[in-house]
Amino acid sequence: MSVPSPSVAPVLDRRGFIKIGALAGGGLLVGTYFRFGAASALAETAPAAVASFAPNAFISIAANGTVTLIAPNSEMGQGAKTALPMIIAEELDVPWDKVTISQGDLNPAYGRQAAVGSGSTPGNYGPLRQAGATARAMLVEAAAQTWGVPAAECTTENGAVLHRASGRHLGYGELAAKAATLPVPADVALKDPNDFKLLGTRVPGVDNEKIVTGQALFGIDQTLPGMVYAAYVKCPVFGGKVASANVDEVKKLPGVRDAFVLDGINGLTPGVAVVAGSTWLAFTAAQKLKIQWDQGPGVSQGSEAMAKQAEAFGQADPGAAVPAGATAIEAAYHYPFLAHATLEPQNCTALFKNGVMEMWCPTQVPSAGQRSVTQGLGLAARDVVVHVTRLGGGFGRRGSNEFSLEVAAIAKRLEGTPVKLTWMREHDFAHDNYRSNGWHFFRAGLDSAGKVVALHDSFVKMQGGPGDMTGGGFPFNAVPGSQVQSNKLSGTIPTGYWRAPGDNGNTWATQSFVDELAHAAGRDPIDFTLGLLAAVPGAGAPGGPAGARGGRGGGGFVPAKMEAVLKLAAEKAGWGKKLPRGQGQGFAITHTNNAYVAVVADVTVSQQGVLRIQKLTAVVDAGLIVNLSSAEAQVQGAMLDGISAAWFQKITIEAGAAAQVNYDDYPLLRIDNAPPAVEVNFVKSIAPPTGLGEPGLPPAAPAICNAIFAATGKRIRTLPIADQDLKWA
Repeated sequence: MSVPSPSVAPVLDRRGFIKIGALAGGGLLVGTYFRFGAASALAETAPAAVASFAPNAFISIAANGTVTLIAPNSEMGQGAKTALPMIIAEELDVPWDKVTISQGDLNPAYGRQAAVGSGSTPGNYGPLRQAGATARAMLVEAAAQTWGVPAAECTTENGAVLHRASGRHLGYGELAAKAATLPVPADVALKDPNDFKLLGTRVPGVDNEKIVTGQALFGIDQTLPGMVYAAYVKCPVFGGKVASANVDEVKKLPGVRDAFVLDGINGLTPGVAVVAGSTWLAFTAAQKLKIQWDQGPGVSQGSEAMAKQAEAFGQADPGAAVPAGATAIEAAYHYPFLAHATLEPQNCTALFKNGVMEMWCPTQVPSAGQRSVTQGLGLAARDVVVHVTRLGGGFGRRGSNEFSLEVAAIAKRLEGTPVKLTWMREHDFAHDNYRSNGWHFFRAGLDSAGKVVALHDSFVKMQGGPGDMTGGGFPFNAVPGSQVQSNKLSGTIPTGYWRAPGDNGNTWATQSFVDELAHAAGRDPIDFTLGLLAAVPGAGAPGGPAGARGGRGGGGFVPAKMEAVLKLAAEKAGWGKKLPRGQGQGFAITHTNNAYVAVVADVTVSQQGVLRIQKLTAVVDAGLIVNLSSAEAQVQGAMLDGISAAWFQKITIEAGAAAQVNYDDYPLLRIDNAPPAVEVNFVKSIAPPTGLGEPGLPPAAPAICNAIFAATGKRIRTLPIADQDLKWA
């Protein structure tokens, strides 16, 4: 069993966009080639030659009228397995209960399979509509020829073609075989989005029943006959390796099948593997390992030293000059490393047999796992088969695939025996690819009218990973001559993609500082921000400034759209009402993945410093909403994720290792801290969908922090909030 190399993209001409074929049993097969987002948030994990990969998906219409979509992207709760077939069903005029979807394994026929950057729905919306409309047009033509009437006299409804003049109708299944013999139309008419019946409605997730009944969907659920279980122990200090280990003693423990050191494999962090008859036995035996580590130079790294280096960078940068007569405002903001803390720990199952490595993996980027195995173990890509399972949380963590190479290396040594590798929870935290820490040293100037006349940000973060700042986004594009100076800290701490990369920390800092400037100017923060939006060059022109970038995900920043969501959020939240001391409202905005989001937070803070978030009100312009249920859940979940991280979470580095290695010292938001009201409002739109899984996260934390200031007068400039004293008299 093998698949060709994913580095070879299909070569297509314009008419190759749609492919029609006959299925066994008289069905119709429609293949459509399309992009899964113009730019990947995980571009580093893909070969340079396939930066603009064009993936492929297939629609099949069976003789019984059932429509099936193979979903090439991983499902991790973002709803792609539901949203994509909804797009097909809408253009096909097929009843939703006749649509099914199957998860696609890694296959170059699907192109670049990456569930990243909130790109699955916006990247596929147009092409999937085209595929559905093409199939519908061919079914109409098949019916017209069958009846000997013009196709223009035929319509479609509920999975059937109708000829109303004669009262005749034929189901899609009855027409599929004939449709498969027809030429592909060069151009087809798409529905007017105003006529959509399915898109924008509430549709349950296609896996919901399987999830609640405990069916084996996730990577950690996989079982194979004769399977053994593995744990893999790495040096706690990043960059360290094994000097010696008591593997011979561990091999003698009950239930242990093998124990050995893995080193010298390209891309593999050295460590000790333990293989046993169950995951529990493997974990228990791994805890009895006595390993002498060569910790390497990474042991000298620590969060305190990083903070001193960052401060030195900030002091060395003089910043933009504040004009004479203007008031200088300076502030330093810091956010820590964050773990992904996925509830399903990293895992993968592999079987090496007859020269083929077959893998079952919960991965966001299956090609990255395949590539790490081919490069590390010297296998051909055609001999590394990746089955994609459902993910128990991703948030960017499962874009890198260390677990794939680890289990493959173990399985190759145990040829013929399937191996499931599961990371201990402590290892999951200790060997994450963290959200980078970051520092923003802001300097601004306010003139006598409270207008921002200078803005500078000296930004510092860990090298590697996303999150760099530029001066092209809001609010920097509103202040002529504004500057962003970026600096990097060197070291071995691994960083990577964390939900809403870059924006998750940078939006908190910049939106908090804008609020700080508003109060320093003595102005209402929303009025102050609206003034900044009006100052963006080209703000009054249709479409906004062509070159302004308001956030990750591409697309020109349109101030009018941001203004609209902000005004509506203020209205929905009752902004401006008089509140007693200890109660406050705050807001923040973001342009992330080309969506526009405004969040207003209502909080109370007791005199003893106990924070309660009473309500979050969000307004989102994300273009056309495909599945309202999933869209609401994504925005609600993103906001709660954002406040959880800002309120409680941090990873600190001590002697080159993570100090927090489990949920007892890395707490997640619990129900007693969650706001009792979370309101999500969508701007009604027929524009193509934007990203939606991530944009709700960045503005939640600054909205909370700005509300805390309004309630107490205390400004949160260092996260997490739980580390700050919120008491007031």
